[in-house]
Amino acid sequence: MSSRLFVMIALLIVSEAVGLALGEWFYRLFLKAVPPVALSQFNAGSAHIVYLSYGGGVGLVLFIWAHLGIAISRLQQLGGRSEAKS
Repeated sequence: MSSRLFVMIALLIVSEAVGLALGEWFYRLFLKAVPPVALSQFNAGSAHIVYLSYGGGVGLVLFIWAHLGIAISRLQQLGGRSEAKS
């Protein structure tokens, strides 16, 4: 396995872990904000699924942003090399 593929897989895992952690954190904030009398088990369970799905989406967005940053960095490096040769 090439090191570039390993870095991309590691980046995906870390960004998804951060996204899921954010989803879990927002779910805990939701539980603190909603009074227990107004919250049923169904609502709590479905909210947990929704917040974790949100976190997975945030992780995917973080992964894409990191890819864009890597691509822009490579383009800048290539641009700097061509100007240095001229």
